Amino acid sequence: MGRERNGGGENGDGDGEKPRVDPRIARRRQDPIGRRLRKIYTDVVEETVPDEFLAILEEAEAKQADPASVAGGVDPVDSAPRARSSQPER
Repeated sequence: MGRERNGGGENGDGDGEKPRVDPRIARRRQDPIGRRLRKIYTDVVEETVPDEFLAILEEAEAKQADPASVAGGVDPVDSAPRARSSQPER
């Protein structure tokens, strides 16, 4: 959007190609980003799962393992409240 596509690339020679970046410079720019992303990922992976969430997962697994509870249960889609439309029904 903000760049001119016809004629004048970033290197100013009019061929529309981007200037080449020295790979060593690119690596120096990317290394800190990569280290930060790895740290964020490690922090997330090492977080503990809250007990309430584990209980919900166990309950879901129990329901999935017991076919009678699934067949006799209420379908959450059917029991969910429906949004009312501002348009009258036809």
